[in-house]
Amino acid sequence: MQSLSRRTLLNYIGIAILILGIGTGEFVYWRGLKSEESTDPDSPYTSRVYEQDVQRTVGVFGLIMVDISQALHDPGTMGISIAVVSAALAGGCFFVASRMPPE
Repeated sequence: MQSLSRRTLLNYIGIAILILGIGTGEFVYWRGLKSEESTDPDSPYTSRVYEQDVQRTVGVFGLIMVDISQALHDPGTMGISIAVVSAALAGGCFFVASRMPPE
């Protein structure tokens, strides 16, 4: 039995990450479209007073982080984020594998 080279192994890992990540992202995205939940526009996280309070205590960076955190509660955003991160990781595996010398 011949063992796999590191280059081939990295390519297989990249393919697995790509397939699983895009599949999971697609599942989360479509599952979120079918859900009955709706975002509440009167949420305390969307009020101007809350935004000013967060900006006063932790600054603009904290306000941006709160906005990102709230956006990730949306299944569509979360599904797209999962797919993009998995594509980037798989691309990194493919890039490193292409830089390795063939054995």
